[in-house]
Amino acid sequence: MAKKKDEKQVTVKPKKIEMVGIFKTTYHRFRHWIRTILIEGKVNQFSFKKDKTAYTGVLLVEKSEVEKAKKVLSEYKAKNPDTIDMWW
Repeated sequence: MAKKKDEKQVTVKPKKIEMVGIFKTTYHRFRHWIRTILIEGKVNQFSFKKDKTAYTGVLLVEKSEVEKAKKVLSEYKAKNPDTIDMWW
């Protein structure tokens, strides 16, 4: 069947997600440990923004999930007091 020429295609622009920096960390620690901790804690939107000069940066979380991410990370610190500080 042929499509009608009068049909209009509707395009929906994706909603822009507002990200907030919560802690500083290194890319190495983000890639190997912090990412896994946040995934297991069911934090949906997070990323890492690298500084211009070094492999340190900021841990970014969606604005609506800031409290959830801080809770997940503080629980991890409480359960693992012997590990070094991975975020500050």
